[in-house]
Amino acid sequence: PNLYCDISAGSGRNALSRDPEFGKNFILEFKDRILYGRDYFDNQHQEFLNSLGLPQEVRDLVYWGNAKRLVP
Repeated sequence: PNLYCDISAGSGRNALSRDPEFGKNFILEFKDRILYGRDYFDNQHQEFLNSLGLPQEVRDLVYWGNAKRLVP
């Protein structure tokens, strides 16, 4: 429960996007431990996350809520 991950590197997006259904289920299961980050100047990570049809509450956790909880 105290292990977090981020999807800032291309490898994170690549792993989740190989099987989008698995990626979506992974994010839903671990929504409270995934952090969003950007190592690139494009929007590939954000476009992928937004394409999954995740509930807004889950996207909010990944985009900023989990980081805010860790570093208030």
